[in-house]
Amino acid sequence: MALTATARPAALLVSLHDVSPLTLPECEAAIALLREVGLSPAELTVLAIPHHYEKIALDAHPPTIRFLRDLEDQGARLVMHGLTHRMSGRAWTPLGMFRAHIFARGQGELYAAGADETTRRLDEGRDILARAGLESATHAFVPPAWLLSPAGRQVVAQRGFDFYELFGGIQHHGARHARRVVGWGSLNPVETVATALYADLQSIRAGLDTRVAIHPADMQRPTQRGAIRRTLARLLPRMRALNYATFLNEKVHRLAP
Repeated sequence: MALTATARPAALLVSLHDVSPLTLPECEAAIALLREVGLSPAELTVLAIPHHYEKIALDAHPPTIRFLRDLEDQGARLVMHGLTHRMSGRAWTPLGMFRAHIFARGQGELYAAGADETTRRLDEGRDILARAGLESATHAFVPPAWLLSPAGRQVVAQRGFDFYELFGGIQHHGARHARRVVGWGSLNPVETVATALYADLQSIRAGLDTRVAIHPADMQRPTQRGAIRRTLARLLPRMRALNYATFLNEKVHRLAP
């Protein structure tokens, strides 16, 4: 008898964000931590920034290229993560100020971008990754801080990506998947404690496909490294670790008539 959609354990979708020449040591530490808790590269989705803060283009930094190629060779799914990861301009509405300048701390690169600006950044990011020999990463997209302007969202939706991800879930073939997300903030002690507590509470819940977002800054605080270990130790025995592409391929096959 074929398995139904509810017969399998929920999916655990771990992503490593913000891989770039500026964050390489922390990203290497994150991969080492994930290996320690039992995750293989084939179970990871890895988000690469093509030109982080416009300081070092990824195609000009062989160590980062080798890092990403090695992960891809071991089965990781590479994804383009904006162009610079830095927002241009400001948001002026109360909700926009909270999203862009409190939640994202100015890292929501495309939150205020128009259609032409979004298109330019997507094209430049694609070209840098292609020159680095990482063209596979250009087939999917995650905007920094999961934020897009209305015009930017329209451009991304029409771009033909295999999938793209927003805070509310992974967008794929007109559907939204894995709406629950767990992540950590590491910029100050209050945020560190609050996000670690939230992750601990979320890891107790079972039965829902869950995205777990790990950032290089998380590696800089022992408390956050410990929180990541605790969360994954709780979730891994009850869930199936998958990269985004494998997860979405399963969804398509299971929903097909």
